[in-house]
Amino acid sequence: MKFTAVIVIAPDELEDKVIEHAQKSGATGVTILPGKGIGGEARKTFFGLTFEGTQSVLLMIVGTHLTAPILKELHSILVQGTESRGLAFAIPIEHLTGIDMRQVVRFEEHLRREGS
Repeated sequence: MKFTAVIVIAPDELEDKVIEHAQKSGATGVTILPGKGIGGEARKTFFGLTFEGTQSVLLMIVGTHLTAPILKELHSILVQGTESRGLAFAIPIEHLTGIDMRQVVRFEEHLRREGS
């Protein structure tokens, strides 16, 4: 079975929505890391203090067959017209160890259901 890492960087307030939408498309687990970033816009300051919104970095290992549906679902909440509130991308995984075999069984069951 082939796996892909789906990485999402989004504002903290979208964290729950990202997880909900990814699970709706077949993701079963997520690792969440705190983050902050600097974009193309000037940073906001208030009395000399720089304000930077906090972000969440969400990492998911999914079966490769789930990658496109998950990214499509995430696009619906991350992109509003011409404005982007976050980004999501996928990286193929060459080697993987330590994954819970129950997860593999769930991925395989999902594949069988889709193939029927």
